[in-house]
Amino acid sequence: LRVRSPNARFLGMGGPNMKAQGVELFAELGTLAVMGFSEVVPRIRYFMRLRRKVVALIHSESPDLVILVDYPGFNLPIAKAAHERGCAVLYYIAPKVWAWNERRARTLATVADAVAAILPFEVDLLKEHGVNVEYVGHPLLDRATSIPSRDESFRAWGLDPERPLLGILPGSRIQEVERHLTPFVESARVVVDRRPGVQVLISQAPGLDDSYFRDLEFSVVRETPALLRWSDCVLTKSGTSSLETALEGTPLVVAHRVSWLSGVLARLLLRTRYIGLPNLVAHQQIVPEVLQGEVSPEVIAPLLLELIDESSSVRIGQIQNLDRMTRLLGQGGASSRVAEMAMTLLGRHS
Repeated sequence: LRVRSPNARFLGMGGPNMKAQGVELFAELGTLAVMGFSEVVPRIRYFMRLRRKVVALIHSESPDLVILVDYPGFNLPIAKAAHERGCAVLYYIAPKVWAWNERRARTLATVADAVAAILPFEVDLLKEHGVNVEYVGHPLLDRATSIPSRDESFRAWGLDPERPLLGILPGSRIQEVERHLTPFVESARVVVDRRPGVQVLISQAPGLDDSYFRDLEFSVVRETPALLRWSDCVLTKSGTSSLETALEGTPLVVAHRVSWLSGVLARLLLRTRYIGLPNLVAHQQIVPEVLQGEVSPEVIAPLLLELIDESSSVRIGQIQNLDRMTRLLGQGGASSRVAEMAMTLLGRHS
């Protein structure tokens, strides 16, 4: 957008990368990183205050375009307020109406001028509800390609490139790390005990304090893209990291825990058979999903051992399925397509 409209002023919420692009931040991204039902409740007053602040800014600034990214519980009321104010509204990363709340599709149709979908199967469902939606492709298809070679990466990590590597991704949010790190490490320990040649690295996501990763028996790295590419197998929590791993063609196991209350509500409300993005895109289970009380070494370790074995038919089959899933997502260029959608809306608005 900055290339297409150099004189534009950007006001919003985000992190250091958004700030580096010249966005005037009125809320930091880290304050919004909360998942689950019960996890949101203790901070509901904060979110309500923040939403009122955003709506007040929309009224005082009268922006030409409001771009909302994901986060429907927070963003849909803002979309409504912006629409009523007469602002153009572009919703990027459509609410997951196919998962649990189809009514949001009807809301989108009335408050969003355009919706940019990142999963191909979302388009038909949203169109059925009158949403002006365009499939832009998944932004992960434009992930970084300048990753050091396997030998360079292993040398930097102090590992042997001739031995298999198990990557561990406990999450990018504090609550995810608190729930996943211990059972993930215990699962990795069982893998190493049963197959001593396996090396293990744990990914520390940007913004997470070092204190969460102290005194671990396995090394911690921050080069997550390289870890996903060069691992022989990955254990990851659910979410974007599962799709990022799948796009590298790296075999993986998805394991995820939320609070007891969030788990109960999810079982009652969820309308899909799967939670892992690779499985959702493929419309079938191509990677194992281990959830809630099943997240334990007894369940996870055998799955990892099977996938890290190069001769395993399970590993070979999953790699083939991951390749098929990648082709379903199409081509890269999501950011350019969204920027063009934004410029079209700005042209109409002016």
